[in-house]
Amino acid sequence: MSSLRGSAASDGSADVSCRTEEAGDSTTLLYSVIRLIFRATGFVFYATTECHGVEDFPAAGEPTLLCFNHGNGLADPLCLIKATPRMVRFCAKDTLWKVPIMGTLIRNSGAVPIYRQREHGDQAKDRNLEVFRTVIEVLRAGGCLGFAPEGVSRFLPYMEQPIALEAVRQSSEAGDADFKVNVVPVGLAFTHREKFRSDLCMSYCKPIVALTCRLSADLEAVTINAPDWGVIRCGITAARLHQAADSQLTLKQYLSLLRGWVEVLKLAPADASGGGGGGGGGGGGGGGGGGGALERDAPKASALAAARLKAELSEYQRLLDEKGIKDERVRRAAAVGQALPWYWCAWGLAQRAVLCSLLFAVATPGLVAWMPVWVYVKRRERMLMAKGPRWNDSVAETKMMVCALIVMAFVLGCLGYALLHRSAVPLAFIAYLYATMRLYEEAVADARSCYSLYKLLFLRPSTMAAMVQKRKAAKAALDAASFSLPDGVASEVKTTHDEALPKTSWRRAFDFYFPWWLSRLLVLFMRRRKKDWNEVLRLEDHNTMDYVE
Repeated sequence: MSSLRGSAASDGSADVSCRTEEAGDSTTLLYSVIRLIFRATGFVFYATTECHGVEDFPAAGEPTLLCFNHGNGLADPLCLIKATPRMVRFCAKDTLWKVPIMGTLIRNSGAVPIYRQREHGDQAKDRNLEVFRTVIEVLRAGGCLGFAPEGVSRFLPYMEQPIALEAVRQSSEAGDADFKVNVVPVGLAFTHREKFRSDLCMSYCKPIVALTCRLSADLEAVTINAPDWGVIRCGITAARLHQAADSQLTLKQYLSLLRGWVEVLKLAPADASGGGGGGGGGGGGGGGGGGGALERDAPKASALAAARLKAELSEYQRLLDEKGIKDERVRRAAAVGQALPWYWCAWGLAQRAVLCSLLFAVATPGLVAWMPVWVYVKRRERMLMAKGPRWNDSVAETKMMVCALIVMAFVLGCLGYALLHRSAVPLAFIAYLYATMRLYEEAVADARSCYSLYKLLFLRPSTMAAMVQKRKAAKAALDAASFSLPDGVASEVKTTHDEALPKTSWRRAFDFYFPWWLSRLLVLFMRRRKKDWNEVLRLEDHNTMDYVE
């Protein structure tokens, strides 16, 4: 590998040239502009973005390898560029260089092209030799390189491939023995990665020595990995049951809770029904050798509890989906002894219908302006889905690319018009279009409440009683399996309302001193405070992914 110290040269359609002085942390003006564009794009697309652990990121000038889980296509590096304090050069598929406009942004962001065998066949290996020379120069110059150890982006509920050894090899063989590289795992955890106005939590781990097992363990500790989407679906239901009434968790707390219950549910055998669970648990315990009865029974008990929990959660969630009722309605009925009286349902339905109509009326001109963009994005989404499951990870990527290009062109056009004609009208129009997005969010939330109250209004008392019993059974199974939760999960999320949110908040004061509808209008330009982190812009409860095939 020492022979690869020479300067890199261009090869193929994508330029991989990289001078040593440009490979380090010298953030260019163009990169700063690109980061600003990506920040605006992420701000528009994701309703909430939480970043944790950025304070531990290596200082400028220290060779750094940024390793992240890759399940969202080009949207992953876009989110990392906008949040990482240093300039990051990513390895990306060379076909992105051919995309109009976006290819220019990618090229000038310092990205390094990777030639995949899918497009280049046997020539990919030879072309990538020059790429790895560029990678070495980036690290030797004290730069920061973004790298996906999985190798490819896949829309799956887990990290499909084992952590690639290439990340370790790049760090350990980059030069002499004294040359050291900081390896920083970054977990990208999305509530619904492909949905507009969903949420993202980014967790930067502390720099580590490049060991494969440690890298894999750190990434798995800050991401959600399940054998299938059904386990995540049950995990979402478990997190809702676990959360205390009237408490509001931060996004990090919620994802930590979801991750913990997914780990518990993974203990269940594949069939997770009845006797199958006992057999699976016994097999796990028998592997321990000649230990005592308690050591053999512990894995069996965990598997049995997880199997029972999975079955109860699946049945309860199926009933919720069938009746179109939220868990919070059943929780309230279980606490009070009955569902909301019909007149309360009718009054709440009327309130939310009026506010929903008002919000839609105010937002209609802006929605009409946004309509061509949404129609185009939906058409592109259907085209991608028609190609098969391998293209699912490109859905969010396509949406964000379109959003970035259109927002950039629109803002620049409005600013140019405002400067040319000395008018503030274009700036007011920009603010109104952003307000349209927030108005639409609030209107959909009210429409969702109307839908839930409508379903509740015509729900038979006997059906609600059956749902309460199902919830109690699921909660009992949840409590019985709680001993299998990973260390620290229960203590992190067992919070009251005051502990989960800041003790003083002017937004909460508005909620107290003003009617709820007025307080929501007053905070229109602020980030929406979601009751449920799984809220998306649709009427029905969304507790799983759309693309599960």
